[in-house]
Amino acid sequence: MLKNIMDELQDLDQDELDEILRLIRAKKATYHKPLAFVQEVMSFRSLSSPLEDQYSYAMSISDELLNRYGILHGGLMTAFIDTAMAETAFVIDRTVERAFTLNISVDFIKPGRNGDLRADIKVIQNSRVIIVFHADVYDEDNQLIATAMAHFYKQHKR
Repeated sequence: MLKNIMDELQDLDQDELDEILRLIRAKKATYHKPLAFVQEVMSFRSLSSPLEDQYSYAMSISDELLNRYGILHGGLMTAFIDTAMAETAFVIDRTVERAFTLNISVDFIKPGRNGDLRADIKVIQNSRVIIVFHADVYDEDNQLIATAMAHFYKQHKR
């Protein structure tokens, strides 16, 4: 198996090898942080939030995330929004051990083509076990490209 892997790596340039090493490390990190690989592929990161009760996250659109039409795959946009909302659940309530998406509805307004995206997450309702989020997603030109609503179930630490 190792020889097959080495054969595949033979013709790659340094940037591609660096990318593969980064993904291998992210895969290994999933043993302790389940979404580490997905977040690495998206270049997911938390941003400082400009408003109270708003939480902002970013992702980078890379060629690997584009569909056959050259735009960000809608499922990956949804995964970005879902991940940002779940991260927010953990940030606002440290007693949450798991946050499960009960439903999510995404409206795609404009295509994501390249560069970074920003998701601004607002908490609409936060009860003991259910949290409702709204998201606005913007491109690098600060153009609104998607909105979403979702309900999450919060499982608290025992």
